[in-house]
Amino acid sequence: MKIVKNTAIELFVIVLALVMSIPLYLTLINAFKSHKQIVSAPLALPNFSVGFDNIARAFEKMNTLKAYGVTFSIGGIALIIIIFLSAMAAYAVARIRHPLFNTLYWVYASAILIPVQSVLIPIVFILKSLSLQNTIIGITLVYVAVLSPFCIFMFSGFMRSLPFDLEESAYIDGSSPAHTFFRIIFPLVKPVTASLIILQFIYVWNDLQLPLVILNANDHPTISISLYKFFAGRGMADLSLLFGGIIITLLPILVLFLGFQRFFVKGLSAGAVKG
Repeated sequence: MKIVKNTAIELFVIVLALVMSIPLYLTLINAFKSHKQIVSAPLALPNFSVGFDNIARAFEKMNTLKAYGVTFSIGGIALIIIIFLSAMAAYAVARIRHPLFNTLYWVYASAILIPVQSVLIPIVFILKSLSLQNTIIGITLVYVAVLSPFCIFMFSGFMRSLPFDLEESAYIDGSSPAHTFFRIIFPLVKPVTASLIILQFIYVWNDLQLPLVILNANDHPTISISLYKFFAGRGMADLSLLFGGIIITLLPILVLFLGFQRFFVKGLSAGAVKG
């Protein structure tokens, strides 16, 4: 009975994985077709008569190197700030036994449920008043505010599962709270950190709404805005260029995920041990 159950679960997972792979499959095969071939036979395998022309044309039209630079700058700066500030905030929430910090935990957790669309207008007014509209620093600070609550939730869940004996031993040896955090606690949260780096960088990389509202596409083109330019009026687009651009957009994300995949599932499950 157990063997049948395990086999059924495995088959279900395989089928689910195949279904989830369909968009990637369509992207790969259509990146090597002309617009006419895509429209007439989107599911057919390519004959490679087009070659890498779609990707090369998309690379040039998207101004890819500049778009990569802008998006990596925003994502990199935002992640550094988010990871360190969120880890320190989570450490206080998870370790300090006080009603105030217990309340703060639920404030952070509830902030995850607030859609960023509901606060776009206040964000724009605040950035304009601080002269941060259409700046990398401005949109980076917005991402820090939007993504930090989830990171705090994940970090605090993992830290609550760590034994207090580690810190007590450090305090007996004369270690300060800051030294204990950076030398003992923070190295132990590497699995969660790796998972959050992947998840939050993917969010920043794929996000279209905030760059479209906050940034000028000519001054600071992100990769998502550069891809969005391929859509012409009334939703029409050159599909060959579009699929070539999607390949260019996907490449860094796939490299990042493959590099950190061994930490990904471990980090997510560890962060949800105690919420």
